[in-house]
Amino acid sequence: MDATTARQFYQDYVDTIYHERKVEELGRFFAESLVPHPALPAGLEPGLKGMKVVVASWMQAFTSIRFTIDSFVFQNDIIAPRLTISAVHSGDFMGIQASGQRVNLIVHPHYRIENHKIAEFWDLPDMLTLLQQIGPSRSHNNSLETVADRWEPSLRAA
Repeated sequence: MDATTARQFYQDYVDTIYHERKVEELGRFFAESLVPHPALPAGLEPGLKGMKVVVASWMQAFTSIRFTIDSFVFQNDIIAPRLTISAVHSGDFMGIQASGQRVNLIVHPHYRIENHKIAEFWDLPDMLTLLQQIGPSRSHNNSLETVADRWEPSLRAA
């Protein structure tokens, strides 16, 4: 795959999955044996099946999603975009009820391409910035501490 093809592949992925909200099309873009970093949350099936659950949960929580590709690098089968994501928090997310807030997040995921599909990816979204924008409130038992517990049980204080 060359850089032009990689850019088109990635744009198709963003448009199909996020802008058109066609989660069922993930198999067009991700390998069945997908390896995510960090790993998918405990209890989910590995690979593409688990990824579908994760993406569907984000799509349930956020609507009017827009990805803007701010920069795009493709080298040695690695796609490395810089993205600005804008969405409306319109459903429960990590136990936080819909706030109706428009959120903006800058992310820098990396994807390894193999056989014209994403075989592996790395992504560490800025969850603190996201949580600050959707406004967890202590009155709803949604402090950042309890939200972190729901996101990753291993973060609980001993």
